[in-house]
Amino acid sequence: MPRSFLCEHASSKSRVLVLLAHANGPACAQAVFTCRDAHVAQHAARLLSSAALNGALTKQQEITAHKIATALPDAPAASFRQALERARTGVWPSAAPALFSWPADDPLEGPAQDEPELPVSATRSPKDARLADLPGPVVRVVQLREFHVYDQAKLVAAATAGGWEPMPDEELGEDDPHDLVGAVMFAAESTGELPGMDWLTDAQEGHLLLPTRGDEVADWSTEPVRINFGTGWRLQHAAGPYAASPRTDATPPAAEELQPDFASLFALPAACDCEEEDCQKCHWTFTPRTADLLFSALDELAEAAYDDAAELGERPITQDDDGAWGFFSRLPQVTWRQNLRWRRNLARACDDLAGDLQRGSWPRPTCAAEEMVLHLALGDAPAHLEAGDGAHAALPKHRDDYDFDACSDFFFQDDDVLWLYDSKYSSDKADGAGSSPVPPALDPDNWFEDFLNVPARPAERGHRR
Repeated sequence: MPRSFLCEHASSKSRVLVLLAHANGPACAQAVFTCRDAHVAQHAARLLSSAALNGALTKQQEITAHKIATALPDAPAASFRQALERARTGVWPSAAPALFSWPADDPLEGPAQDEPELPVSATRSPKDARLADLPGPVVRVVQLREFHVYDQAKLVAAATAGGWEPMPDEELGEDDPHDLVGAVMFAAESTGELPGMDWLTDAQEGHLLLPTRGDEVADWSTEPVRINFGTGWRLQHAAGPYAASPRTDATPPAAEELQPDFASLFALPAACDCEEEDCQKCHWTFTPRTADLLFSALDELAEAAYDDAAELGERPITQDDDGAWGFFSRLPQVTWRQNLRWRRNLARACDDLAGDLQRGSWPRPTCAAEEMVLHLALGDAPAHLEAGDGAHAALPKHRDDYDFDACSDFFFQDDDVLWLYDSKYSSDKADGAGSSPVPPALDPDNWFEDFLNVPARPAERGHRR
């Protein structure tokens, strides 16, 4: 079974290889075709890998495949077309000598029981040690993964070709007679990708275990290990009163099609025609239309932040990036060296403020991080009016619509976090022993410290992804 396609490049030619998996031994590589154009070979390998994983190509990929076949000489073009068909079907005929059986008892390795036990260094991880006995810090990482099996037969065949064996029939339940769970777990332990299944969810939570806090490693823990990943982020965006977008059929709307019913969440006060300066009914109002645009801006910022954080990883942002990181490049330079966890928490800050709106409350920042992202969202919100849909136009109008300057006046305790855009707080000066250090309260490492005069967010809440 073809698992993936690779390229081998030399100065005069390039060769496309297929990595084949089979049940009786390790995966092996075989040549598919050779050509002189490295660019064409690389594109061909990508298309073949996509066909092997998905069982088909998109319309645009089919067009690219035709261009590749046209660019290749006759012999490699024929090999490419044949490989494409084999990749689609997920079966690769091979000569018997190429797929030899791997001996169960490898004479080169010898029996495991004859190997001497290696000493364990005291600086490493003593066997059966409790948390307090381990010399270094311990980090617990819990991962949540979900996969959709869209072709059961293809998944089982691919896993079997990779060396997976299902549980005995007597141990399988009626709900899973083919051990699909075992096949998916086999895939998740390696690349997470096999033909016949798609990756839906990949979330993780991690934190330091501290003996002073009563933490303990799982093997010694008297309490079960529990991690709260929160509700699904699509459901989080569908919490509270909602109005569904107009539909032409009776199909229930998907979660992502639902929008908060801001007309109910931020009901407008009764109209007042008086001209008194102190009339309570005439005070500024946070309107449904304003809330809708601000919600859209926060949601878009969260999406961009999660995407950029995943791609950046632990890499710092530099001036050479020239604004390539749409979200994090907009932050003050003193934040450009923060790690992945910090960046993911900043993305969550966008969702936390959007959640305030979903619950019918003004977005009130609880920390410096939320202040910064709310400043960005208020700056972005007017642009969302141009992309407004019919649902936005249906919201009631009010004289205070889109008054984002007033939002800034009411939502923030101060604007201190914006000081960090001053050139004296540039990353070079802040990272060294410069004469203008960042005030402790504005240090990015302290951005998630809760303000003492507002309720804190639940510590156990998760990330949307």
